[in-house]
Amino acid sequence: MAGFFAGVRIGLRLAKEKIKKLGATSEETAKKPEELGIEERILKTLASDWGVKRTSDGRYYVNCKDGKHC
Repeated sequence: MAGFFAGVRIGLRLAKEKIKKLGATSEETAKKPEELGIEERILKTLASDWGVKRTSDGRYYVNCKDGKHC
């Protein structure tokens, strides 16, 4: 069971890294789930606990001002 949860955490961390890699690092550069290639349910999980933000129009981004510490 612990292995399952470790796998989930790794998947979520990789999804967050993908958001940063695609340049969604501010509200202005936020992207829709289709652009990110990540399911909405995963993005909602990231937005609730992992530091990913959701805009009012359904786009997602990692709040990352300096490009390094986010």
